[in-house]
Amino acid sequence: MKNLIGEKLKEKLLINRIKYIFIFALLFLFNNLYSYEIIRDPIFENYFDNLSKELDLNKVDVYLVKNKIPNAFVINESIYFTTGLLKKINKEDTLKAIYLHEYGHLVKNHLQSKKIKIQKTNSRSNLLSLFSIGLAVISGNADIGIGASISLNSNLINEISTHSINFEIEADNFMIDQIRKNKINTDELISFLYNLPNTKNNYFKTHPNNIDRINNLKKIAFNQSINSNKFSWIKSKYSNNSQNNLFNDFFKNLEKGIYNQNIKIANIDEYIIQYEVFKKGIFLKNWQNNFENLMNLNDNSFLKIEYINYVLDNNFSDKYNFIEKHKYNEDIMNEYYYYYIYGKYYDKINYTNLSNFYFCQFFKSIKSTNKADFFCKKYDIKDIPTLDKSYALFK
Repeated sequence: MKNLIGEKLKEKLLINRIKYIFIFALLFLFNNLYSYEIIRDPIFENYFDNLSKELDLNKVDVYLVKNKIPNAFVINESIYFTTGLLKKINKEDTLKAIYLHEYGHLVKNHLQSKKIKIQKTNSRSNLLSLFSIGLAVISGNADIGIGASISLNSNLINEISTHSINFEIEADNFMIDQIRKNKINTDELISFLYNLPNTKNNYFKTHPNNIDRINNLKKIAFNQSINSNKFSWIKSKYSNNSQNNLFNDFFKNLEKGIYNQNIKIANIDEYIIQYEVFKKGIFLKNWQNNFENLMNLNDNSFLKIEYINYVLDNNFSDKYNFIEKHKYNEDIMNEYYYYYIYGKYYDKINYTNLSNFYFCQFFKSIKSTNKADFFCKKYDIKDIPTLDKSYALFK
């Protein structure tokens, strides 16, 4: 009897231990997934808008994430670059080539294909396997998911990985066609690939063989182009190691809170320089007008959100017409802080019901239940359609 109780106790302890291991594994996965902090930088984003025009491509959203590992990946319909990648590469041609590779994934609809593949998977497959592979797909890093579920459903993982290789080959082919079309130099890209790990483990082999990729690129030979000032500016900002020492020094000083308006920085627009100074909280004369001049050069929706917030914080009521005019701008409406900023605006002009309505929508969107309930209870929904025609957008 004692032996039986002892065995049951051991079994219970073992189950509890497995539960804890499972919980810690999930926490580890979430930590890896959400360790990518998105940096909203209108100058960086506008650079890629202009690059798309230069390469005769459709506009796509490109974002920067704070992470030391040099990487680029696609989530939904957007491309992401890490700060580690900006630090690693020195040639603008290399950034263009990597951008074209990621753009190739969008053109070939690879992410949607992966989603379909997962949806068609046998429903009896282990939940953790699907969860882990889901993380791999949306994070752009198959190793995150595969490492956790390899022992649970190796056949499924191997199949997903195999398809990943085909996707990478298709994206490479698109990139190579565009490199030839735009006469992009590949010397640094080849060196970059030489330094990538080349594993023989099928479970982790999500890219084509590096040597094959290098040999394909070696067949292309174009002269190295000169880095643009915008590229050097962005690289200086996030790595302080561009080929333009004047830019490097500017950002190094800015980190120390130093800005000398008497020193002129050539080859970059003064409004862009002042924007960087403004973001560091340093006072600038006439910044209101220059902010507007910057928006004439840069049509970024996040920049407009920043401008609206600046107008509200400084009570520039004569500029409130800009806020009303851009309320139904589709790009601004897709911004994360859209609801919040218009809740703030209507609070400023004492439209209390509308202010509470917009704050309610914002906190609902970020799933902050307590705050959402607080604002949602403070207005009568029957009043909103007569106060704001945008009500229909939230129904």
